[in-house]
Amino acid sequence: MTTKLEKLKRKQEQLKEQIQKEAQRVKAQNRKNDTRRKILLGTMVLDRMSKNDEYKQKILLMLDSYLKNERDRLLFSLEDKKHD
Repeated sequence: MTTKLEKLKRKQEQLKEQIQKEAQRVKAQNRKNDTRRKILLGTMVLDRMSKNDEYKQKILLMLDSYLKNERDRLLFSLEDKKHD
């Protein structure tokens, strides 16, 4: 026969698991939302870059100072910073 204390502890563990699962679900949804924002923003910027050369040059100038990783810089045809 289980005691009231044991039942409460079991319930506490179940609630703890539910809280952890919900926290993980919220965290995963936040990551998905963040990724979607980045994709939409990137799509807008790339579209505008393709239609406006002045805007494209401004973005590339900002990227040139922002991007440090050679692999990332190559995506935008920027020279390797090591050679500057």
